[in-house]
Amino acid sequence: MRRFESTPHRSMPRRTPWHPFARMALVSWLLACAVSGRAAPAVASPDLYPAPEPSGSVSIELHCSGATNDVRTVAFGLPFPRGFVADTERIRLEDSGEEIASDVLELAGWRHFSDKSIDGRSLRAVLISFRHDCARAPQAAYTVRWGAPRSRRAQLGLTPSNVAERTWVAQAEPLPTEHPMTDNYAVDAAAAPVREPAVWVVPPAEWLMKSNLRGPVAPIRAGMARDWMLGFLRTYVNDVAADVSAFERNDNGQGLIHWGNEFEGWLYDRPAVLWNAYVQTGDAKWLRHAHRATQFYASHLALEGRRGSFAKRPGDAKYAHAGGLFTAYLMTGDARLIERIRAVAELVATVPTRLPPIERTTGLWTERHMSVAIGGALSAWEATGEAVYRDRVLRIVEGMRADALRPPPGYPDAEAMAGVLFHRPEVHEEGSFPDLVMSPWMAALMTEALWRYHLHSDDRRALQILGDYAQFVAAHAIEQQGVDWSPRYLAGLKGNYEGAEPEHALDVLGLLARGRWARQRLGQPSEAIEQQMEKLRRTADATLSGWVRASPGLPRYRLAPTRKAGWWYGTTYDLAWFGYD
Repeated sequence: MRRFESTPHRSMPRRTPWHPFARMALVSWLLACAVSGRAAPAVASPDLYPAPEPSGSVSIELHCSGATNDVRTVAFGLPFPRGFVADTERIRLEDSGEEIASDVLELAGWRHFSDKSIDGRSLRAVLISFRHDCARAPQAAYTVRWGAPRSRRAQLGLTPSNVAERTWVAQAEPLPTEHPMTDNYAVDAAAAPVREPAVWVVPPAEWLMKSNLRGPVAPIRAGMARDWMLGFLRTYVNDVAADVSAFERNDNGQGLIHWGNEFEGWLYDRPAVLWNAYVQTGDAKWLRHAHRATQFYASHLALEGRRGSFAKRPGDAKYAHAGGLFTAYLMTGDARLIERIRAVAELVATVPTRLPPIERTTGLWTERHMSVAIGGALSAWEATGEAVYRDRVLRIVEGMRADALRPPPGYPDAEAMAGVLFHRPEVHEEGSFPDLVMSPWMAALMTEALWRYHLHSDDRRALQILGDYAQFVAAHAIEQQGVDWSPRYLAGLKGNYEGAEPEHALDVLGLLARGRWARQRLGQPSEAIEQQMEKLRRTADATLSGWVRASPGLPRYRLAPTRKAGWWYGTTYDLAWFGYD
């Protein structure tokens, strides 16, 4: 089995050979580009946020579950882009142009770390509730209008505290078009049964994308990139071909995923990955997948003892994620998620975020741990607005910049560090050798969290960190192996360790895309980054294509290991927005 996690350092460089399918795919991809003339990405990206619209409307689709055939109380979370609406009294629900009775409550407001003209000035999401006759219309379309007063109230008494109890039912069986083991969380006998809305409400993908649930998103233009994403994520939820009947062994991707035994598949915030698919598609089935994954994951987070700890990996901060929980809160209004977001923030607050003393050879300091420390505090601040979480994020960013500009005693000087937080291999769990290192793929996780911080702070320090990491990776941490270029698994000041890894081309491409954008905003050159982005995109496409294989009884889109769906698609939701889909 291939190893993609940290293991003790080996004396010989580690190189993962490409599967023959991947090499053939690269040749095919190059030929296809030559024939199709695939355009280079635009240098300029759209604005981070859409221009405010003081009035307007958005259509929503309603889907009653199969067993729901009566009049139901419907409740759903609806996100709004920043600056669109500030008052719940100016949001109403319409049916064929006529207002119908509804209730609207605030779930969250748009926040900003420093700009008082933004912080708390508009609604980020609301909870809308109303009554619908599923017997008359199992599927229906309504319109949400903002900027016009609401005059008809349903007075249903629904709140974030009781929405799950009053409007959710037991998880439905898979659809006839889905594999019988799709979302098979019931195989975990120790888990609480997953519950879900009896009626699903779905706004269009265009609306979800411009609502910046995690960051700016654009439609994936390249058909093959979209097919790969949805294909691999279908494997991620066990919606595979009907002839796949056996569970995989040893995480080899050759069968169904057993969510009673699988735990590494929750790395990199699996719920957030599935919410990314929902935002990109606006499809009710991905809403169901994301919701179910969130509820299963949330049920395994400790609220007593070691709060925020994931039951399948107790005490391990790498498994503590709040981003997907926060998106779920915005989309469902389930207030129980807020306490779990707080618990995650409490656990990751124990993660060291300053560079350790140079003589230290024990403990952990990795970019992956930095990502959960930043992300956990940031999501808690987004959800609650509380100063304790805001201040924690600020301290982390201030510490990162201070360590880069004034490295601790014994580290190289700031010029040698080049804005990158190099650290001893021992605290990265990579054995002992005479160099300081960084991980390009773990840095992709960390810089995505910093990117989200920048979206709510406009902090130029975050831009500088993003740009510095991208510049170093482009110049020193991407190497050629035959016809392909791949990011190094581990890069040092003196050389390369553990070889290059094409499996991480896609996520490191995201690191470069954000860094290029940051350097352009800072007025710094980005040509070297752009050149490497083109190379990594080709490698990423070939790698993804190489894992698409038609074999009877096996998933067509292989995930070996399962967790790779998380590093492929957890931090790359915005590649199309950057022009690299």
